[in-house]
Amino acid sequence: MTSVHLTSVFENDVRLLTRLCLLPDVCKTFGSGVVQMFNGTVFYVHSTCPFTLTRFTHNRVDCDITVRRGENGLLEYVEINVNKIQTRILYNGTIFVEQRMVSLPYDHTYQHVFQYGTNTKLRSTVLPLSVIWSSVGVGIDSLWVKLEQELVPGMTGLCGRPDIPGQLPYKHIFYTSSKYIHKYIILCQENIYGYEKELYVGCAFYKEIAHRCQTSYAWRTLTHCPEFSCPGELHFEEQGDAFVPTCSNPAPRTNDQDITSTCVCPQGQVLNDRAEGHYCVSESACPCVYAGRNYAPKEERRTKCQTCMCYNGKWICSQNSCPSRCVIEGQFVTTFDGKQYTLPGKCSYMASKGFNWTITIHFSETTSSIQNVFLQIYQVRFEKEEIRELHQSDNAMVFWQSSMYVQVLTSFGMKIQVQTSPDLQLYITLPQSEVGMPEGLCGNYNTDTTDDFTTSSGIVENAAEPFALSWSVGDCPVNIPKVCINTDNEIFADEKCHTLRDSSGIFAKCYDHVPTDNYHKACIQRTCTCGTGLQQCLCVALANYAKACANQGITVGDWRRATNCSE
Repeated sequence: MTSVHLTSVFENDVRLLTRLCLLPDVCKTFGSGVVQMFNGTVFYVHSTCPFTLTRFTHNRVDCDITVRRGENGLLEYVEINVNKIQTRILYNGTIFVEQRMVSLPYDHTYQHVFQYGTNTKLRSTVLPLSVIWSSVGVGIDSLWVKLEQELVPGMTGLCGRPDIPGQLPYKHIFYTSSKYIHKYIILCQENIYGYEKELYVGCAFYKEIAHRCQTSYAWRTLTHCPEFSCPGELHFEEQGDAFVPTCSNPAPRTNDQDITSTCVCPQGQVLNDRAEGHYCVSESACPCVYAGRNYAPKEERRTKCQTCMCYNGKWICSQNSCPSRCVIEGQFVTTFDGKQYTLPGKCSYMASKGFNWTITIHFSETTSSIQNVFLQIYQVRFEKEEIRELHQSDNAMVFWQSSMYVQVLTSFGMKIQVQTSPDLQLYITLPQSEVGMPEGLCGNYNTDTTDDFTTSSGIVENAAEPFALSWSVGDCPVNIPKVCINTDNEIFADEKCHTLRDSSGIFAKCYDHVPTDNYHKACIQRTCTCGTGLQQCLCVALANYAKACANQGITVGDWRRATNCSE
């Protein structure tokens, strides 16, 4: 394979290949050593030494990306360090996070790693940064570092800095002479020299040029570069949506940025991602999943409260016969209609209010836990009267249900249960007469989760934070950490919270009734951001899942002994 192929591609019909797209704030390295800097400058470096692609600090979060090429010219090792979390990618595509091999998709406190067309993408949650790479089995033939915004101060490495002018501007360049083509022919020759027998080295260069020119114009035929071999019933497309329609998500949201080489199902079919292999089915043949178990189309499942049937990969359920309740467990909220989210700040909120009642919660200023709800910690107050055993009036009865729980029963049928130890937590159940009436953090109790984020001004928000802040009382700083700030806590949380996903563990019998995903995430976050008493924070999180199981009539056994959580 020689540069004659590239010359042929360009000179056979130069009008079809006149546009070269250089994306701003994207650094690339491909082939045996071609590097495109953030500012568009392109050069070649031939070495098997480790190189720093980019290194910077943004909002006190450190980033360092290092690469090393092997004897075949392709990348054999990539190391991405973000916020002291190390991710390593080996020549065969194997991914290690903190010395542990992971599979895709992988969700971490600081990053998500997932399939992106035929490529793999790492998206940071603490930096405006994404890394995309293409693994061809014997090495990584291309790698992109993309910045979602300009990060200028202190940037070092081969990628340079976006603010330093390069050889080419940040815009589409239209070529009217062959001098620009000649430059890339020279780069092509440098890329292939010494690697003439390495198919993927040359093909990585041609693929990059074709993709940057946004064309599939016969380049594989001219260069003898094979298409990507798609698994199962999928077929290859040079340019298509990065996210393939699946049974789980038959209509994924995509945009122009998400066009890449990809593997897709035949027209009218979706990938059955709920079964082993890569099989394509019609949407009507998609199975459904609940609590980790697959159900065939038209198969039913029954719980304590309702019956559901699988239809087009989705559950169609009867009306819930159990009373809905709002749950506020620290910063984690489940609305009356079942929407789950996390509160942004340690402040006061209107939890819920109706025509003639209100429930306000006040968070501790030091921890992400509730300090009082109608009561001060360890004391129950009703109309400023301290209640030690029982209070009863025409409108409500308040009593200690046990040493840990206070119960409030109102004359119109509302029930409030407050857990007082070890953390204050709130459970509100409303009667049918209140359907569609309440407002606040708990939503409006109308069986429709799409409008649960209705603000105090009546606007439906898409995100939890502006919605929650609209129901804050007084000033409300956003000060509940979204990421782990203590590596030791994070390691402890990852290990101990895994018990909620152990298929042979104490909680397994509840999986068919209460999915663990949100409880596992809450366990990680609660334990990870715990100030003191890691075991206690863990046990509170595990207890919340056990209570959710009990609410569905499922007793999980002596989970406290199994998890070393004493009363």
